[in-house]
Amino acid sequence: MTVTTIGSWVVYRYRTVDSTQHVAADLIAAGAVHRTAVVADRQTAGYGRKEDVWRDAPGMSLLTTLILRPTGTHHLPRLVMIAALAVIDAIAEISDARALIKWPNDVFLNDRKVAGILGDATWRGPHLEAIRLGIGINVGGDRALYTRQSLPGATSITAETGAEVDRDILLAALLHHVAARQDRLALGAVEETVDAWRRVMMTIDRAVVVTLRDNRVIRGIAADVTDDGDLIVMTDDGRRMQLAAAETRSLRHVGGAVGLH
Repeated sequence: MTVTTIGSWVVYRYRTVDSTQHVAADLIAAGAVHRTAVVADRQTAGYGRKEDVWRDAPGMSLLTTLILRPTGTHHLPRLVMIAALAVIDAIAEISDARALIKWPNDVFLNDRKVAGILGDATWRGPHLEAIRLGIGINVGGDRALYTRQSLPGATSITAETGAEVDRDILLAALLHHVAARQDRLALGAVEETVDAWRRVMMTIDRAVVVTLRDNRVIRGIAADVTDDGDLIVMTDDGRRMQLAAAETRSLRHVGGAVGLH
């Protein structure tokens, strides 16, 4: 393990960890400062939303968890938003590619998943200690590689753009954009953040099938997202439902946009 700094970030680098989220939790307990990043070449027990296994192609991904210590809880829903936007910013900076977000927290290039984001909070009783933003970005490898890794819907920046990407340059860009967006959010840029997130949300105006944690299945049109990141679905039977990411197990797009807006 080595410790370096990049801009306003303290960066802990590891060869192999079980999960950058787990390492970050230990660092928080040990007093890690605001804007600490945990970076690993490989994870043996990475996980995503709802504890789904995160499979990475060794050496082909940027695997990091960012530790933030916000001063309050009012912006918590927006922190995952700024992480997703920062991933899109960083990809655009190094490759000129335009990525999009599949609700709630996956980043896609050319209709294939290129990155995933997981937000976890650490509490001490009722008090928020820190937020852990787990980010995995597929950097190299072709589509066939991810199919062999049992990830047939995944891709990488290189596969979609032809650009050979240096993971350290991508990391520096990611950290810069997270810090810049968080600074603006702290100054009150809630509307700016939500509007930017909404503009790159590929799920809006799409027919969707949403499976909830209680196994109910919701079918309808994704009409909008709220300022707190919930999804508004106009169901096939005429109801308006507001769904939080925490209550959903999966979302599947069905066909192309239907043009509600």
